[in-house]
Amino acid sequence: MLPLNRLREYQAELCATLLDDNGNKLFNYADMIIDDSELSKLLKERVQDDNTFLIAVLPDYGMKGQEDNAKWQNILQFFILDKTDYSEHDRDSFLNIFAETQYKASRFVYQLLEDKSNNDGVFCGFLSWLDESSISVTPVWKKEGCNGWTVTINLDSAL
Repeated sequence: MLPLNRLREYQAELCATLLDDNGNKLFNYADMIIDDSELSKLLKERVQDDNTFLIAVLPDYGMKGQEDNAKWQNILQFFILDKTDYSEHDRDSFLNIFAETQYKASRFVYQLLEDKSNNDGVFCGFLSWLDESSISVTPVWKKEGCNGWTVTINLDSAL
């Protein structure tokens, strides 16, 4: 089972090191939530100056396999969102929010894959469990005034 503190450390590391092509931080705000009601409360408190947010959800854990082949299934979800003032946007600029946050979501996913392949990295053991075929990136819109993407991944870890 993936320890929460390890996930929190990794999230902080990503926020500190992931940069765009101009050298700017991809994420200006990070947090971890328990459920959708906590996400709603947290997003109401955010402002556009905090953009972009990287919000991790406490993992869901399940078991798969049998007896001596049992594994933990760690299901992780991350929100990559921008607070949006809808009065400032026409249709094209609204869609640009998704294009910009999609870029950040793809950089996030590529970093996961790179960290998995980096055997010397601090988190290589944790991401060695990553099942690439489980990666899902889904749009999120008008979630408490925020828009962007959610990234879902699965890590199958030994007992």
